[in-house]
Amino acid sequence: MDKTVESNTRALKARNLRYKKSIASGFNLDDILNELYEISSECDEVRYFVENDENTLMDALDGNEEEAYEFKMMFCDLSSECEKLHYQLSESGVYECFDDFFCRVAGGCTTILGYDVVETDYFKLSSFESQLAQEESEKRIMRMTKSEILATAEQCFGVASAFLNIRYKYDYLKAAFDILKGKNASYLKIIKDIEQAYEAADAEGWYYADDNVKHFENMISGLPDKVWVE
Repeated sequence: MDKTVESNTRALKARNLRYKKSIASGFNLDDILNELYEISSECDEVRYFVENDENTLMDALDGNEEEAYEFKMMFCDLSSECEKLHYQLSESGVYECFDDFFCRVAGGCTTILGYDVVETDYFKLSSFESQLAQEESEKRIMRMTKSEILATAEQCFGVASAFLNIRYKYDYLKAAFDILKGKNASYLKIIKDIEQAYEAADAEGWYYADDNVKHFENMISGLPDKVWVE
């Protein structure tokens, strides 16, 4: 058989069998582990930001030290929750059945992806393929005893609940942190603009009638008092 024909035949066969190994989009172990890592990294960024710029945090919270401390602790607690769940997923038996379980029970609520062994990646399945994928997952689940299925369901829903709780907390805290970062960035931009204006005025020898000097003086006079304090 011609190598090109053989390759195309193999690729077509692999595509037709994608449903054999399937997952629920956005709700499978790989996606969850990646999201936990991203959230944990964001928490580390917050800790670094707060430790190196507490003034911005305190200013945003009107100088309330108790709220500032609570804000920092919420990110620390969230990071710990991420690490704990990540460890549990890596060590527990749920790792073997999570994807099958949610492919079967969540198939009607989310997109089902199938794995292509030739492309070594997941792809969206058609409605018919998704049904086949759910049937395959069900076959693997049904090999367990009733007690094992119940125990598996308890573990999987426990992981799902913990993950959704982490995601909810992160979305809430991230919104608050983005405001802080945005506020901090605006101050940094003001400082940078003033530095550039200063350099331009200095290059003109500070001649009072020069446009660059006037621009610098206008910028300085327009700054709020709190900037001078900070």
